[in-house]
Amino acid sequence: LPSASFAERTSGKLALRNVNTRAVQGFQGDLSRKSKSFSRFQTKKRVPSLHLKTDKLPVPASTLTPFAPYSPKPPTLRQKLLQFRRNNRGVLAEFLGTFTLMFLGTGVNAVAGMGGINLVGVAIGWAFAIAMAVYVAGGVSEAHLNPAVTLTFAMFKGFPWKKVIPFMIAQMLGAFAGSGLAFLDHKSGLDAMDAANGVVRATTGVGATAGIFTTFPASHVSTAHAFFDEVLTTASLLMCVFAIGDNKNLAPKGNIGPLLVGGLVALLILGFAGVSGVAMNPARDLAPRVMTYLAGWGPEVFTAFNNYWWVPIVAPLVGAPLGGAVYSTFIDNTQDDKKPDGFN
Repeated sequence: LPSASFAERTSGKLALRNVNTRAVQGFQGDLSRKSKSFSRFQTKKRVPSLHLKTDKLPVPASTLTPFAPYSPKPPTLRQKLLQFRRNNRGVLAEFLGTFTLMFLGTGVNAVAGMGGINLVGVAIGWAFAIAMAVYVAGGVSEAHLNPAVTLTFAMFKGFPWKKVIPFMIAQMLGAFAGSGLAFLDHKSGLDAMDAANGVVRATTGVGATAGIFTTFPASHVSTAHAFFDEVLTTASLLMCVFAIGDNKNLAPKGNIGPLLVGGLVALLILGFAGVSGVAMNPARDLAPRVMTYLAGWGPEVFTAFNNYWWVPIVAPLVGAPLGGAVYSTFIDNTQDDKKPDGFN
């Protein structure tokens, strides 16, 4: 076929363009009409009233009261106790751990005071009392069980200072409760001893029983000598405790650390109990001393041996930081990332 002329091709394109334009305009018109119709429908649509129709209520409207605002139920006693435990786990652990220590330890002393066991038995008993107390509280509070230990850990191990006083109070209360319960359990035996010796709750002399719960120096030991002994033994205790807990030294594997601490205490008892009684712990001595004062021994537990009562409180608070300082100065390498070179 012969090719179409330029005029024919041009006229065909113009016709097609006109058809497309009319189609688009018609589609837009349909959309506009539908939009207007939808707007009229929306305008005429009835919106339900939010007002309450009181004429259809089953009760008179005058008797209706507005809803009270939501208020949570007050916590139960169990919930309060659980919250208190969550907020004070360390303090509670120190109380229970020190209670365990003193209940078991002074129980051993009571049996020894009645002639049941000798010094070796006392040392072994206190060793296991220490170990059991550490197992009770160690996973929560590290089982300080001793105000001198708490003070030393705050000075050298980063223990929070704000927790020092609460821990010390918990330790004192635990020691008081533990020794008091041991006294109640052995009260009949102590009464029998007093009757046999013709005394009533003696602190010194024949039939003295106050030393079952608290400590006193030997009769030939002066106050200054006893103070020195308490400083020395407490410093030795803390130096070795630091070593047992030093993972960059030869720290024990597994969970045998509490047994080693107990063995350390037994060793100190066997070596130095004949000097000052090796209290090494203000809570271990002061709280039972108050208990014995209230239980019938009277003020002599404070005035005996030239007012000795303050020595087992002050001397451990001096000796414990001294032992921690010695270990930290000579051995501790927790701040050193290099391999120890002590064998080079």
